[in-house]
Amino acid sequence: MVDSEDAVEEVEHITLCPGCGNEEGHEILRTTERGSGVDHLVRCEGCSKVHTVMVRPPKGVSVNFTLSEGADSRRASIEVDGDERFTTGDVFEHDHAEWEITRLEMDDATSLKTAAASDINVVWAVRKDRVRVKMTFTDADYSFSDSIICEPDQEFHCGNMFVHEGKEWRIRALHTGQGRRLTGKLAASRIRRIFLHKPQSEWELEERERRERGRWRGQEFEGREEHQQRVRDSNFSRYREE
Repeated sequence: MVDSEDAVEEVEHITLCPGCGNEEGHEILRTTERGSGVDHLVRCEGCSKVHTVMVRPPKGVSVNFTLSEGADSRRASIEVDGDERFTTGDVFEHDHAEWEITRLEMDDATSLKTAAASDINVVWAVRKDRVRVKMTFTDADYSFSDSIICEPDQEFHCGNMFVHEGKEWRIRALHTGQGRRLTGKLAASRIRRIFLHKPQSEWELEERERRERGRWRGQEFEGREEHQQRVRDSNFSRYREE
């Protein structure tokens, strides 16, 4: 929308004169409000012709939007200026959030990189300032899913602890949509899902360490007989090959 101050500045610099037919600078003699617009009585600095320049704001049009936030999408009808043009990659504010245009869909279902608001069927946009990250929590044989809302550049590290509803979990893997990563870190905007496990207690860690040591010191541990049989079979196979 063009406000009156912008209109005054535009008229003072240059506008078409009906007297000399040239784009000339004009002096504003009088300004009269007309509804939501204004009428400027101006004098051409080239030929001194006095005439009226009418400035009216463009009519508003309602444009259909599909706004996506993570896995959730919703429809919205937003009123914009009739002469507004949209371009993919543009960022705009709506409902106290920032959105980035990803697709401009026309009436025939084709898409364009840029188009006038009056020609567009649906504008597709994703939330830019916040992202939704899905999470899967596993505690032994029990698993459940949830999600969080965070900044797009917030980083998550494999192996780090994460507190969810007052309980501590360890980040096991980060899924990008193309595979799991068991090491490293990623920004939230690149993560499809985070997998977390309940961390082992101190007693469980000690028991695990004891069992691992027992494999080499002859100590009793669960599965010891099966382990020894596999070792014997492996040694026998190597002996026969020799």
